[in-house]
Formats: sequence, structure tokens, C-alpha cells
Amino acid sequence: MNKYTLSVTSPEYWSEIHDALIVDSNKDGIPDRKITCSDSKNHSPTRGTYELTEAEATEIGNHPHVQWIELSPIDNPGYYPNPQPATKRFPKDVKIYRDLSTSDNQPPSSPTSAEINRTNWAVKRVGIDTNGDFYGSATGQVGVRTSNVDFSLTGKNVDVIIQDSGIQQYHPEFIDGNGQSRVSDIVLDGPYTIDPAYFNSNSLTYTRPDGRIGITTTSAHAWWENSSSRSGSFSSVGTVAIPSSYTEPNALGIGGTIHSMTSTHGTRVASLAAGKNFGLAFESNIWNMSIFAPANQTTAGAYDCIKIFHQNKPTNSTTGRKNPTLVNGSWGYTGAMTSGGTVNYKFSGSTGSFTGNASFAAGDNSNANLVKAMKEGFLTFTGAYKAWATSARSNSIETAGNEMMSAGIIHVCAAGNDNQRLGIGADDPHRLDYLSDTYYSSTDPRSEFPSGTVPCGHRDFMHPQGIGFDSATDFHPTICVGVMDVNIDAGYQEYPTYYSNNGPGIDVWAPGDSTLAAGMKSSSGGDLGSSPTYYNRYNSDFVDQYMNGTSAASPVTAGLVALHLESVPAATSREVKSFLDEQGSVHVGNDLFVTVDPNTGIGTTSYWFNYFNLRGAKRRILRDKSASSAIPSITGANITGVSITQT
Repeated sequence: MNKYTLSVTSPEYWSEIHDALIVDSNKDGIPDRKITCSDSKNHSPTRGTYELTEAEATEIGNHPHVQWIELSPIDNPGYYPNPQPATKRFPKDVKIYRDLSTSDNQPPSSPTSAEINRTNWAVKRVGIDTNGDFYGSATGQVGVRTSNVDFSLTGKNVDVIIQDSGIQQYHPEFIDGNGQSRVSDIVLDGPYTIDPAYFNSNSLTYTRPDGRIGITTTSAHAWWENSSSRSGSFSSVGTVAIPSSYTEPNALGIGGTIHSMTSTHGTRVASLAAGKNFGLAFESNIWNMSIFAPANQTTAGAYDCIKIFHQNKPTNSTTGRKNPTLVNGSWGYTGAMTSGGTVNYKFSGSTGSFTGNASFAAGDNSNANLVKAMKEGFLTFTGAYKAWATSARSNSIETAGNEMMSAGIIHVCAAGNDNQRLGIGADDPHRLDYLSDTYYSSTDPRSEFPSGTVPCGHRDFMHPQGIGFDSATDFHPTICVGVMDVNIDAGYQEYPTYYSNNGPGIDVWAPGDSTLAAGMKSSSGGDLGSSPTYYNRYNSDFVDQYMNGTSAASPVTAGLVALHLESVPAATSREVKSFLDEQGSVHVGNDLFVTVDPNTGIGTTSYWFNYFNLRGAKRRILRDKSASSAIPSITGANITGVSITQT
């Protein structure tokens, strides 16, 4: 006999199961004797603890209204692992780089051994409640600090997919303790993960420079494109077209610093989510999904590949379940206008038009003037005049993204860098706002938007911020991230960056402005296009780089979400968002998160034009509460009936 805790599938079944157990009921699935209830847990609508034999526990566990049954952790403490306090991440204190905009705060051009384990301010900032805890008595200082970083979770057994421009797989940030890269590719490696027997039996494998097994590019493409080029058990999972340009040099690099990639963006993003020094989830599995040149998988094709990978990946032999899948999207679709073109608009229900470069009049609070103030508050756009976050303008892309989310994937995305208000909720007055896209001459295909116009005011219609939107429940599963400014005011006051998108559609704010990330030069060693500043690494041919924007804040958040999925691998999008609201962020009031017109003045030009504005966004800053070296304690309380398990 032992004490077992069970949970019914729904509160409505509690009385049925509990009453049948504590009497000699002779019901199917219930032991034919009177069971002792040692703890009815009146605080819980679904749980109770009972004295049972192992055979009886097995019998009860098969009942259709019993969700689970297990040895009571309270009564069997030796059966479960104990929680562990956080420990230090690095062997010794390291340099933590914050504001890289001045030469005094930048890594040296000839780094010494002191730079081996350097990191960025985001890794440290999310582990503390307030900015003051970061800087101690150094009021207003934003320079280099020397400290360590606490952690207790690492992202282990979580698949983090970076949907971006490619990842330099052999950068030191991605090398594990065995000298192997943690980076794989959905297109080039996913088929082997799903269907290894096919490739092994047909001699379609090769050995990468670090000893990992890869498959030939031709066979990888064929697996995705032709149901006959895979094992029979996977013949019906669907096919996806793969561009011929999707090769290892174009998506990952092929050895050392050799690659054919044209952007460093994906490498930087990956490091901020899962890098050895720069990311929170530094033991997660990193997966690349290239949607930009030169690999150039389509957005819809990428979503389909990710969905198929997620649905068909094997069970992890260590955990006994499939790894959770998390996607980071530090990109978005843009609408833009020329300075001289005629822009048609809808703004809070009013329609009209204006010339692209038309100025607004301070003090005029008509909708016709407010929309021009909003437009002037947007950032300038190369080749056009002003730009804003908008939709994909494709039903195929929207639907593929929605299907990916419906498959149970967790998605984190950048809010955008246009100083744009993102509305949310069916009652938001700017839900159907639109502007003419006079630069791309594009149109949103949905009936809410006239020809030549695209949405500009609400997450329901933006991409990727709105993918997976459930109109029936008015719920957005995607986590939309704004970026905090690197600078602070006297008294450690923090604020959003001037460029970050904002508004009630922001789920959380995260550090990411002027931060340090893994970088990449061209294979020849020269600058890669118009890339930001490079910083040499100690005793290495690889480099780090400057990074900022919501593109940086999003992977920082994805890293924290990966830590949560390590602990709660079955968490749904709704549960992850609840975690971020309740535990994964800290609420800061007006005294800590300064801003212009934070929640009022929506009918004024200053609200729409000014920078550094929350515009009704949540005052929640990303917080990794698992990164604490303090051992939890409870004093002055007598608590019974609480069950704590480690998952």
C-alpha cells in the first residue's frame, strides 16, 4: 500500500471518481473496496491523494475520466529529484557588454584571454528585477560591467528553429563540449532526423568536418519533393518544393568560416537565442530554416517544412517524448509609401487621402490630421519615404503560417522597428486601419482592405505577428516582442527604444538594443555587405558583431521560452503566454518604465507622432526567474496539501 495522487480530466468528474473510491462501489475501473482518501485537496478541483496498491493505481489510471495518477510527491519525497538552486554560468566573472555605440564600451580590436567568455547585457538583464540591480551605485552608467550570470535551466531537449537568413554552423557560439556544432538545418538535415533508415540503407550519408552525419543535398531535396524518395511509412506526410539554391554553403557554411551567405542576421539571431555565451538556451538544439537569399526557401514552404518536421520528428530516447518545437521569426513584411504618391487611408473608421509627404498640424485632432501624424512618426525607408509592418499579402502564406501554429508549434516574433502602434482585440478602434502601399503597389487579399491598400494598425492582419490568430476566441498564439532601449535615465529608469513598434499588441519587452552577438564575415575575410561593426574573438578566425532592434529582442525572448519548454515540454501557446505574463516577466510601473503618453492621449498628434511611446503596451519586461542563486524558503506559514513535482 502507498499513497497516490490522481487528477480527473475535468472538475465535473471529481465527485464521480472521488465518491466511487471512498465507498465500496463495484464500478468499472474502480477497485472493489472502500479506499482511504488521505488528502482530498479541497483547494484543487481535480486532485486528491488515496492509499492504494500498485495494481489498484494501474486500474484507476485506465479510467477514462482519470487524467493521471502517480506516487504522491509529498508522501514519497525520495522518489522524485529535488529542485536545485541556480549556479554560475561561467568559470569566473566575465565582461558584460552593453552600449556598443561608443568606442569605450566596445570589445578591443586585439582581444586578450579576458574576452574568451564575454557576453551581452541581455543575458544579465533578464536575470534581475530592475536595472538598478544591474548597475548598483553607478547611476546612469551603461558601459562594460564585470559579473557572472546565474542559471538553472539550459534549454536542453528543446528544438529552437531560427527562421532567417542562415546560420554559420561552425561559429564557436554553436560548438558543444564535444567539439560538434549544435546547428542543423530543417531542409538539409530534417529528413535524416525523421527517416534515417532510408538514407542509411541507400548510402546517402556523409561525414561533416566535426564528425556529424549529413545527407547529400540532392537526396534531402528529393525527400521533401517526392514521396517515393523516402521510407514508405512517410510517403503520405506531404511534399514541399525546395529551391535548388538551398544548399549547405548557402544556408550553413561548409567548414570553418567558409560559406556563401550574404547576411549575418540569422547568425546573430541564433546566438541571442541559443549561443554558448550570448543566449539563454545554450544547450538547446539549434535548427536553421533559411528564407532569405541565397538559400531562398519561400515563407509558405518554410512553414510547411517546419510543420512536417514537427509532426514527424522521432521521440527523444532520453526524455521519452518528442522535443517541443519553438520558432523565432526576427523578420516581417513591410508596406511603404513614396513621398509624392496619393495615399488612401482608413483611420479609426474615417476614410480619406493625403500626399505621402504631407505634414500634420499640431493641435488638430481630426482623424484626417492624426493619420498624417502617425505616418510622420513611422521611420524612413530606403528607396521610399515611410514604412510600416503589414501583412504577407498572400492567402497561401497566411494559411501555411496558421497551419504551422495549429500543429502545436510555439512561435516568437519581432514586433517591428517602425514606431508603429500594434492594436489587438476585436474592439480596438484601429483594427481595420489601412494605408495605400504606393511603393510596392501591393494589396492585401482580404475583403476588409480596398485595392492598393494594406493593413497598418492591428495584429489580426500583420505577418508574422498575427499568424495563428483564432477569431473565435480573439486569441493570438504568437509572442510579439518589443525592444528596450540600451540607455537609462537617472535613477535607472528604462524605456522602449524610439524605433520599436508598440501598443497593446506587444506581449513583452526585452533587452536587445546595442548588444553583442555572434557575427560573420565573408569567406574571404572581408566585410559582408553593409553589416554592422565586427569584433574579433580571442584566438579565433571568427568574429562577433553589433546587434539591435526587435530582431534582437525576439530571440532573447525565444531563449527564455525555450527554458520554460525544457521544464514544461507539453506547454501550449496559450500556456506559454500565460507563463510570460505571470512568471516570465516583471511588471514595472510608471516610475521604472518612463515613456511619453503611455496610455492616454490616443486622440492627439503627440500620441501618434512622438517616439519612446508605449501607446498602451503592457509594462512587462522579460524576466528569467530561474536565474537566481537564492535558495527558496518559506517562513511564518503552515502549508498543507501542496504538491510540487519537477518536470
